[in-house]
Amino acid sequence: MDLRKRLSPLLTIGLVLSGCGPREANTAGPLPERMSRLAEAGDTVALADLALAQCRHLDGVDRQSCYEDYFVALSDSGRVTLALGALDALADRDGRVKADGHVYTHVIGIKAWTPGRDVATVFASCNGLFQSGCYHGVIQAYLTSDGGVDSTEVAGLCDQVEGSNQNRWLRFQCVHGIGHGLEMIWNWDLLRALQGCDWLTTGWDRQSCYGGAFMENAVASMPNGHHASARVLADQGGEADHSGHSEHLDPAAITFKMRDSADALYPCSIVAARYWSACYMLQGGMILQRQGYDFDRAGAECDKAPNGVRQFCYLSMGTMASGMTVQNTRQTIRLCVSGHPDYRPWCFIGAVKNFIDVTADPNDGIAFCRAVPPGKDKRQCYVAVGEQIAVLHGDAPNREKACARTPREGREECRYGAGLLATPPPGLPILPGGS
Repeated sequence: MDLRKRLSPLLTIGLVLSGCGPREANTAGPLPERMSRLAEAGDTVALADLALAQCRHLDGVDRQSCYEDYFVALSDSGRVTLALGALDALADRDGRVKADGHVYTHVIGIKAWTPGRDVATVFASCNGLFQSGCYHGVIQAYLTSDGGVDSTEVAGLCDQVEGSNQNRWLRFQCVHGIGHGLEMIWNWDLLRALQGCDWLTTGWDRQSCYGGAFMENAVASMPNGHHASARVLADQGGEADHSGHSEHLDPAAITFKMRDSADALYPCSIVAARYWSACYMLQGGMILQRQGYDFDRAGAECDKAPNGVRQFCYLSMGTMASGMTVQNTRQTIRLCVSGHPDYRPWCFIGAVKNFIDVTADPNDGIAFCRAVPPGKDKRQCYVAVGEQIAVLHGDAPNREKACARTPREGREECRYGAGLLATPPPGLPILPGGS
C-alpha cells in the first residue's frame, strides 16, 4: 500500500473501505426534495447512500467538493445530528470519507451556525465524530461572521459555550476552534493568530488555542491543498477567504510565509519559545511531507529541534503515523520504531492519543497498546491512554472505571496518566522531556 495516497488533507485518520456496497438510493425527484424526504424520516443510512450515488462518479478534489456541498445542504436548518449520522454511515461506504472525515465535520459545523443562532446551543449539537471537527467549525463560523474580534470576545467565548469549565474535552474543542478561527479571520497570519490566543486567560486554554492556529497553518499551507473550511465560509458570506471565493487558497493574498523550503523546523524556528510545544506537536507531520514520508529521515530532522520540545516533534510523527495508515495498528507500530530510541516512545504516545481523539473512546487506545511490543514503548502507551481518559472524564470514579478496562500489565500506568496515582508505577522509564 502506498501510504502517501491514504494521507488525509487535515492530518486526520480513518478506516479502510469496508467493502460493503450501498443500498439502492431513492432517485425519484430533484435532489433537494429527496434529501428533504429522507431527512424528515431521519434515515441517515439512506442519506449516505444518496450522497454516494451523487458523488461516486467523481474523483479526488471533485468528489470531495461534491460531498462538501451535499453536507452543507444537509446541515442547513439545524440538522447537525442528522448530517453527522449520515457522514458516519457514508464513511462505511467510501474509505476516503473516513480518512478525510475531519474536513467534512468542519464543514458541517461551519454551516450549522448562522448569525442569530445561539452559539452554545449549536456547539452542543455537535459530537466527537472524526476528531470533533464539528465543534471547531462552529467556532470558526462564529468568529468569522463579522470579520473582526476583540480580546473580550475571544476570552469569554468558551465560558459562554462551556460555562461549567468542568468538561475539559469540550472546552478543548472550543479553544482549539478559536485558534483555527483566528488564523482564518486574519488571513492566515500565524503570528497574529498566536497573539490572539494570548488573550485567553489560562495557560491550558492558550496552549489549546495555539494548537488550533498551528494546525490551520499546516493544513492551509499544504501543497495544492483543498481547503474546505475557507470555501464554505466564503460561500456563506464569511470573511475568511480573500481569494475570490476559490476553493483553493490564493498564495498572493497571504502575506505571512507559511512554509520555508530551506528550514524543516519552520515555523517553529521563528516563533517565541512559549509557542514551541504547540508548534512541534504539528511539525512532525510537516517534516514527513518534506521527507517523502520517510520516518527515519524525518526523525533525523526532529532530532534538530531544541531540547525540551524535541519529544513533541516525535509525538506529532506518531499522530501522522496513525493518519497515514488509516489507523492500522500493525503499520502504525512499524512506523513508530524509527528515529532516536530515546524519543521513540513519544511516537507511540502521539499515535495512541490520535487513536482516541478520533472516536473519543479510550478502548481504541487500549486495543492499540495491547499490540505494542513490551518495554518502555508499551508502558508509556498506557500512560498516554490515561492522560486521554483524564481529558474525557473530569471525575475520579469514571477515570477508574475507564482504566479498569486496561490489562493488568498497563493498569497502573493508565491510572498514573489519569492522575489517580501521585507517584509513577515502579520502574516506569523517565523519558526525555517528560516523566
